[in-house]
Amino acid sequence: MRKRNGFTLIEVLVVVGIIGLLMAYLVPNLLSSQDRAKEAAVKAVMHSVQLAVEAYNMENTTYPVGHNLTVKNLAVNYLLPGEYLSSVPKNPFTGVEYADSDKAGKIMYDYNDLDGKYKLEGYKRNGRSKILELSNI
Repeated sequence: MRKRNGFTLIEVLVVVGIIGLLMAYLVPNLLSSQDRAKEAAVKAVMHSVQLAVEAYNMENTTYPVGHNLTVKNLAVNYLLPGEYLSSVPKNPFTGVEYADSDKAGKIMYDYNDLDGKYKLEGYKRNGRSKILELSNI
């Protein structure tokens, strides 16, 4: 009997099955870790916008007035003209400047005229679940 080099079909199928199981387990975990990193970047953008809003208040003795403003709208109309921000922030989920139509990673600004308080809300990829809410309370 002569000895053959190589693997049997069963050995190859077992290895492919193990690799398939590992991929089924690891790929969703890797994707969720990427989303968590992008959500952390949205939080960082929110903190930068909050600092710009506070700087706006220091010079103008009022906060930007608006309801349900997108971060692009807030930046273009209030924060860029006074040079509180140097540019419209980039959306970590899209990699480009925030747009009014963004759902993933959107940031909304709302100012309450009655109590003089504002609220910044950041959202996850789905555009419905909040990541963080910042305010001047």
